[in-house]
Amino acid sequence: MTVQHIVMLEFNDGVGEETRMNSLKAVEALKDKIDGIEKIESGKDFSGRAGDISHAVIVTMRDKDVLSAYGPHPAHKEVQDLLHPVVKNLWVIDFEPA
Repeated sequence: MTVQHIVMLEFNDGVGEETRMNSLKAVEALKDKIDGIEKIESGKDFSGRAGDISHAVIVTMRDKDVLSAYGPHPAHKEVQDLLHPVVKNLWVIDFEPA
């Protein structure tokens, strides 16, 4: 069954929009680097209803096995290293759509 991996990001104060968008592009590039990722969507919140959370990513994966391999995958670790200095808070939720 398909898995949705949702990440919500609060960037550090002073991080520019170009850096934010480049961060999202790095996440989106994981689709071509990790087998079983079917789709990656990302974007900037336009409503302001999420407080300091400004951007989100939705990764659609083939199944839970892909999610298990995703976390320790070297390409994912590289993205985590890229995000670590610019992200203040990061929230993640994983679910199987009903």
